[in-house]
Amino acid sequence: MGRTPSGAQSGCMSTSDLLVTPAQRDRAVEILKEMYADGRLDHAEFDTRLELALKARTRAELNSTFDGLVSRPVPTYAPAAFTRPAPVQQYSGDGRGMGTVAHWLGYPTFFVGPAIVVATSGQKNPAVRRHAVEALNFQLSAFGAFALLGIMTGVTEGFTGFLFPILGILWFILTGIGGLATAVGTNFRYPFTLRLIK
Repeated sequence: MGRTPSGAQSGCMSTSDLLVTPAQRDRAVEILKEMYADGRLDHAEFDTRLELALKARTRAELNSTFDGLVSRPVPTYAPAAFTRPAPVQQYSGDGRGMGTVAHWLGYPTFFVGPAIVVATSGQKNPAVRRHAVEALNFQLSAFGAFALLGIMTGVTEGFTGFLFPILGILWFILTGIGGLATAVGTNFRYPFTLRLIK
């Protein structure tokens, strides 16, 4: 008599102290990926916040992952058991391997190879997408430059044809440098490039 029921103490626990489920943690990772893809996070901030989300144990820790990004906490509601969520592909690595492939695929395929990397591996790893998009934009710009030079050569009755070898050598060297720079971990950006694809 006079003692507080044991259930009363548990009723005072804040919802922020509740443990998060794997489904809630996966949802937070998905939101971070969307923000990174939209350009609202840079690479370093994405890595930092992603690590915090993956290590979060409580709702408060998970919500702190989004401090300064959204005006309200990430919804912690997990779908009912009858709908099984699709497995989430976690971000891993810096994308150097496939990023290098994306650059060097420009040799045999021009812009087609980088576009395929963007549409496949780039959907699973933001770092790969960043490298592949850079390669794609360069190859599209080079393709446009070759096409424009071809038109100019036709209009000038071959006068500007001597520029083809110069443009070809420049394209060949820059494509190689892009792949090498990516292989050693540099975020290489091509000069003379129209960045049409984001």
